[in-house]
Amino acid sequence: MQLTETENQAYFDKHKAREKACAAWLKQQGKAVRKPVLLAAAAGIANGLGVIGQSAALAFILQAVIIDKLPWTSLITPFMVLAAVFILRSVCVYLHQTWGFEAGAQVRASVRQRLFDRFLTLGPAAIKQRQSGELAAVTLEQVDALENYFSRYLPQQMIVGVLPLIMIGVVMPVNWVVGLIFLVTGPLVPVFMALVGMGAASANRSQFLAMARMSGYFLDRLQGLETLKLFGQATRELTNINKIADGFREKTMAVLRIAFLSSAILEFFSAVAVALVAVYVGLGLLGLVHFGPAEQISLGESLFVLLLAPEFFMPLRQLAINYHDRAAALGAADAILAILEQDAEASSDSDCTLVPKLQLGNPEGEALGNRSCVALPPASMQVAASRDGKLELLSPSSQAGVWELANLIEFNNVSKSYGKRQVLTGINLRIAAGEKIALVGESGAGKTTLLNLLLGFEASTEGRVLLNGLPVNRECAAKAIAWVGQNAYIFHGTIKDNIALTDPDASEQRVIDAAQAAGVTEFSAQLPEGLLTPIGERGYGLSGGQVQRIALARVFLKNADIILLDEPTANLDAANKALLLDVIDRLFADKTLIIASHDPDVIQRMNRRIALQQGRLVS
Repeated sequence: MQLTETENQAYFDKHKAREKACAAWLKQQGKAVRKPVLLAAAAGIANGLGVIGQSAALAFILQAVIIDKLPWTSLITPFMVLAAVFILRSVCVYLHQTWGFEAGAQVRASVRQRLFDRFLTLGPAAIKQRQSGELAAVTLEQVDALENYFSRYLPQQMIVGVLPLIMIGVVMPVNWVVGLIFLVTGPLVPVFMALVGMGAASANRSQFLAMARMSGYFLDRLQGLETLKLFGQATRELTNINKIADGFREKTMAVLRIAFLSSAILEFFSAVAVALVAVYVGLGLLGLVHFGPAEQISLGESLFVLLLAPEFFMPLRQLAINYHDRAAALGAADAILAILEQDAEASSDSDCTLVPKLQLGNPEGEALGNRSCVALPPASMQVAASRDGKLELLSPSSQAGVWELANLIEFNNVSKSYGKRQVLTGINLRIAAGEKIALVGESGAGKTTLLNLLLGFEASTEGRVLLNGLPVNRECAAKAIAWVGQNAYIFHGTIKDNIALTDPDASEQRVIDAAQAAGVTEFSAQLPEGLLTPIGERGYGLSGGQVQRIALARVFLKNADIILLDEPTANLDAANKALLLDVIDRLFADKTLIIASHDPDVIQRMNRRIALQQGRLVS
């Protein structure tokens, strides 16, 4: 279920367990990048140790020059040590950034791959229920929001757990009062950081949700700009987009307000602590304080603890800054988990075992190439070669000399519902190999849903869909079936690239043959670069008939045994429709062909008619 922004906020306010689940998921992702995170933290700790050495070297040099009046020649070694420390710190900073980036990059790549895999698992039917702009925002911006959590926050968390304790241990023997100041004031920074940051995750969730909604709304309106302008609604939608953008701006500013507020508070406490150290050390040097080691304190010791004071709070302040990266990651993790946890409709786990087609007079069953595979039927069926070289499935009831062609496609009491809405009810249907089927019915009768079940895009609520005797799953369907939807999608690229989409490894001659067979070369020959002519996204620059021919060329190149076409002649004039139907008859004469259509000309050309009415089979 997809929550509105208000519902989303209320859900998180009432169910803190969700936030814990997001934090646990982030922790789980961190296990995969533990090594680069540890290396980044080690480099940060080494840099902190360099700060201690740098402060000690500077304090020693100033004590020697100002108080002890030592000659400059005696300070060559301390200066060399100081230079070495500078170089070491530079290397540590570089390694800290590099390994941190590596951790973030690995997580982003892994999560994006998991999202892509999930999109494939959910399938086209489930993906269409969400806005494409929203999915793009989650895959890009919200996955990117995870990076700083792993590249900055996690290493800094480890650094804070080690480095301040080392600094306190170093300072205590020098000046235990300053060590106590560090010990008392240091924990105040993370405490107030947590208090101020409580609302940061909530604000980031609202910001991410608003960004996803804005992305989806803007992309939808951009794709429908022509329709909006035709109906005179472009100006109104521009106003709506401005309002949505303003809402996103307000939520972004709310996140920034929290960030600036927390930074101000943390700067205040660290400044107060550094001031306490400076006042104590300064008054001790002037002989105005007689508490603790102030009376015996030297300039070198004073400079050492004073130089370390701001560096002691630096890791804590950096963690406070990076704490907002954690809040952003929690907000992003919620959106990502909403997709990863989305239930995919159950589909059969049956293996799609392939066998080669057999050719008459070829008893060894020599494979005819990767174009010659169909799903293997159950063991109860027999296999024989037909006269045209296709694999035929023979029922066990066949007697000697009398061979029955088994059903290629079978719907057994199939029903499909979406929640309380029943789309298909009690469908019993058998389609044999080579049949030409017209699937007819009014809009909303369930034609597209029936095709989606056969393609494995969706799973039936009741009953089973069988392909060659096996329950349909998406893998089997993809190997045995070629499909062209109502609006064939054309990608930005050349005509040749779009045809070769079904088989990127196909030879150039095979692509040309498919283009010629589908009639693509009839219009591509008139274009400047023929099949290499670039075309725009969604077929910009081509007519509807030309787009359909490219889609049919894809199907022909795949050479599947079953062809599904969904309203192939929609929005075509009579001349282009006749040409397209001739191409379909020619290309798929020896295939099992199922066409969902209202067009009488299409129905007339098929040898069998299957009618749906309100989700029920009527003929």
